[in-house]
Amino acid sequence: MRVVSFLAFLPRWLALGLSLFGVQALAGYAPYADGYVIHATDTTNRYVVAGGARFFIPPAEWSNYAFAPTASQPQATINSYEVFPQDGTLLLELSESAIYVVVGARAWWVPNPTELGFWDDTTSVNVVPNGSRDVFNNPTYSALIKDRTSSDVYLFVAGAKFPVTDPADLAYFGGAGAVKVVPLGTAGQYTNEVYCGTLLRERSSSTVYYMGYHSSTTPMVKGVATGVTADGVVPDGALSSFSLYPGIPSCIW
Repeated sequence: MRVVSFLAFLPRWLALGLSLFGVQALAGYAPYADGYVIHATDTTNRYVVAGGARFFIPPAEWSNYAFAPTASQPQATINSYEVFPQDGTLLLELSESAIYVVVGARAWWVPNPTELGFWDDTTSVNVVPNGSRDVFNNPTYSALIKDRTSSDVYLFVAGAKFPVTDPADLAYFGGAGAVKVVPLGTAGQYTNEVYCGTLLRERSSSTVYYMGYHSSTTPMVKGVATGVTADGVVPDGALSSFSLYPGIPSCIW
């Protein structure tokens, strides 16, 4: 049974928070090497640096960074540091074994040692607090991607992929020069089912659809949403495989 709940709306709230207080307002990367822990001088907060970005360390996980080099800054200064690491940063959450590489404000799974060797090696992996990758769950984020050794190009948006085969679509989304290379095998992990609740429209259409479900066991459907702005734009024809629902599909049961 598909699990869809109140948590389905977290990506949208996170994106709103970032748009209001986040990436556009940030001053830049933290001036510390990877692995540094920054202590806030006017709060109890602590952050670990990875790829120039700051990752909040919950108090329960402070002991995991007890021997890390430290620095101190006012909370306002820490808030000015980036939340998305530089491209090529390797991340490993404390309780996981899967390694991810950051490419274009998104963390992509590195599926095997061969791919890890291409992106770097285990000595470059940054251990970050549990839940750190939540910052990448942004429904408004989109990018042209292709697996490292593949010529197939996809538009990645809201946790899903859509093939880009029309030159007009490719040009609209940035052209060949905007295609980001991700680890081999990465694209195959994703389908065309976006985060539930995402608002999408096709490139040449003004109709916005709310993406959701009839129930927890049915395939994703689309319902016309009026008076709203789309979270993302997809290639022409990309939404044709979704059934039209007479109303607003659900994300909560």
